[in-house]
Amino acid sequence: MKTAWLEWNGHLFWAQHKRSVFEPRSAVSSLIEGIWRQKPGSAHFILRSRIYTDAPVTELCRGMVIVCAKRITGLSEIPMDVKERMLNSISATRVDVRSVDAFGAVLSHSRARNVRLESELVRAEENRSIECWLVAKEGRLLATAINSAGRNRTNHAEMNLLRWWWHKEARALPAGSRLITTLEPCPMCAGAIWECVESRDDFLVEYLHADPGRAVQRSVLRGSKLLRQCVNFGHPL
Repeated sequence: MKTAWLEWNGHLFWAQHKRSVFEPRSAVSSLIEGIWRQKPGSAHFILRSRIYTDAPVTELCRGMVIVCAKRITGLSEIPMDVKERMLNSISATRVDVRSVDAFGAVLSHSRARNVRLESELVRAEENRSIECWLVAKEGRLLATAINSAGRNRTNHAEMNLLRWWWHKEARALPAGSRLITTLEPCPMCAGAIWECVESRDDFLVEYLHADPGRAVQRSVLRGSKLLRQCVNFGHPL
């Protein structure tokens, strides 16, 4: 079990998670995701505080910090005073993200053809209309998801898909499959994909539109053979 924590205005926020191989969640991501879920109105300010963790800082953690937080420091162990404060429910809050959290964001195969209608509904909640699909080597649609980051910045389409896939299958994104998205993955989504694929030598991420933002320059997928822009984009449905 690993821990991540930060302090904001004298209050300690912390999360613990035992990450399985290929899982799209860690102690750091649990902390960030949980704060956005529990404190959507103030998460932006809370997460400007430095995050500390006794877990390895993976690409999953690093990407989420780039997009949804500010800075992170890895430590070899949790300081004793932090351990003591974690026991105090008045000055410390444990955040929990055990459930799949997405407003209409993940669609099963049987509902996949309604994805565009769902996108319109979610857009009303101030979310950007972004879709992604996981397609098997033989062309079969495995999963599809849409963006629902209007109130929780961690709920990008790719993150929603990865969480749902893990919740349903508890395994890596299959070798030989493709993840297709309408917008180039940000550093958070790129880092999660990087950590969750079965084989980085046999997986492809295809996108329609390049991300014009500066943060994407720090994406672990940029410059890798996993990433490719679609020239002739065909809807996988």
